[in-house]
Amino acid sequence: MPASAARAKVAAMPAARSRKTQGTQPPSFDFDESSLGALDAGDDAMLDAGRLDGVAYSGIARDTWQLESGATVEACRFDGLDLGTWALRGAHLVESVFAGANVPTVSAARGGWRDVELRDSRFGSVEAYDVAWRGIRFSRCKLGYVNLRGAELLDVAFVDCTIDEIDLLDASARRVAFDGARIGTLNAGGARLTDVDLRGADLSQVVGMEGLRGATISPEQLQLMAAALADLAGIVVE
Repeated sequence: MPASAARAKVAAMPAARSRKTQGTQPPSFDFDESSLGALDAGDDAMLDAGRLDGVAYSGIARDTWQLESGATVEACRFDGLDLGTWALRGAHLVESVFAGANVPTVSAARGGWRDVELRDSRFGSVEAYDVAWRGIRFSRCKLGYVNLRGAELLDVAFVDCTIDEIDLLDASARRVAFDGARIGTLNAGGARLTDVDLRGADLSQVVGMEGLRGATISPEQLQLMAAALADLAGIVVE
């Protein structure tokens, strides 16, 4: 090996070690809801008129709230959102907060969410395949089936949430954490994971174990997954 090449190889080694010692990177959030400031108080008539920028809504209850594809909810606050169906396919949520929501059916496929907080809420079926989520926080939420197939997730956290099933089939996820979450079934088949932290999750079942490459798990979780991992690797344990 030429001397110059050898020196270049040695020089690169410390940087490689540094990357390894950084550990799993947590989600990063820039949004602070205090930046919403004093918002105009909204009512049902304003919502029907499409006032979706800089408004605080409280106690909204209706069978269906439908947003047109391409519509944007920006810098809004919703306290007490009681819906039968929330249809926002192809819509965008930006720098907004949703608290105390109760929505059995959410249709949010192919939308874009950025810097959104959802807390103390119940969501049933969440169809959110092919979405782009960045800077999203779910706190103390109850979620049923969450379909994130083909989604692009960056800086997403589920804190103290209960999730019946989350489907990450073919999704791309970076800096995603489950802190204090209880998950019935996680489907990771075909997923591309980077800095996805599962250590804080109580996982009952994992489907598509090979898709967990790039995730971080705890030693206790490793013991629970040992049989499935051995089977995936073709190892016979007797």
